[in-house]
Amino acid sequence: MNEYINKFLKIIRNCSVDNTYKMAWGRALVEISSEINNEKIHFSQIATKIFKYYWNQTIYFDLIQGSNISKPPEFITEVKKQIEIYYQKQGNRQPIRFERIESEINLNIKKLIKILKQDVSWRFLKLKKETISLYSYQKGNDYLILENYEILKEYSDILFEAINFRWTQILENFNSSPRIAKKVKILDLKEIKRNNLSKFRSFLDAENPNHFCFICNKKITNETPSIDHVIPWSFLFSDDLWNLVYTHKSCNSQKSNIIPSESEINKLEIRNNRLLKILESKNDKRKAVKELKIAIEKDYVRKFWISCKT
Repeated sequence: MNEYINKFLKIIRNCSVDNTYKMAWGRALVEISSEINNEKIHFSQIATKIFKYYWNQTIYFDLIQGSNISKPPEFITEVKKQIEIYYQKQGNRQPIRFERIESEINLNIKKLIKILKQDVSWRFLKLKKETISLYSYQKGNDYLILENYEILKEYSDILFEAINFRWTQILENFNSSPRIAKKVKILDLKEIKRNNLSKFRSFLDAENPNHFCFICNKKITNETPSIDHVIPWSFLFSDDLWNLVYTHKSCNSQKSNIIPSESEINKLEIRNNRLLKILESKNDKRKAVKELKIAIEKDYVRKFWISCKT
């Protein structure tokens, strides 16, 4: 493989980290190299790319990006601030990819660039006591010179895969949530599509034929019941019968990604046991029923609930 790419991969695979800055920086360099025909890369371009990565990972999954939970990396703090501003402006907490509303977000580019200059631009090149030359940067400039941008473009697929793999490894040290590799992979997708949950209605109807709302306990009338994830989808990144219930649309939207209370978890556990008995009495052999039984036996509800609180 090309010597320059080997050096780049050496940093990605072996650099010391206490947050994910270096992975975001490396990914931004590769992505920008795939889009330009110029060796000069401005910090504003890099800052915008990194903001996009962290926005998408945060607004959908709220992934912890650093080792100090009480003091997140400064760049992440800026991202979260802008997400809250966006939520307030929209009047709801419906997540959306940064690419779709980029023009609506007022980025403090100067501040973001300052963070990158202080914490990432020079540290990225450090590997133990060695400095690996991948680009040229003169202190004070708002750009760097990446002479080998065409090589990065040529090997971008290999580099993206290596960066995603290491980013996942780092996040697994900071997060207890499942399916982190899939959550990192969303950076490669144009859109995050939620699955249609209609296939679960026959199961839910078996236990809740009169359609009572799981949240407010009132009967759902004059509307089709919403199907809600009790433990937030943003944490599990999965649709499982043992975690799905009927709710009012309004109750569902107000709940957003709030972690359920212990009383709600107790209620879900009771529901699951009752649901399994009903389905087994009907000799239902479908996959979802088998998964429900496994979830009860392995205590998934409580284990994942405890995990999403930490």
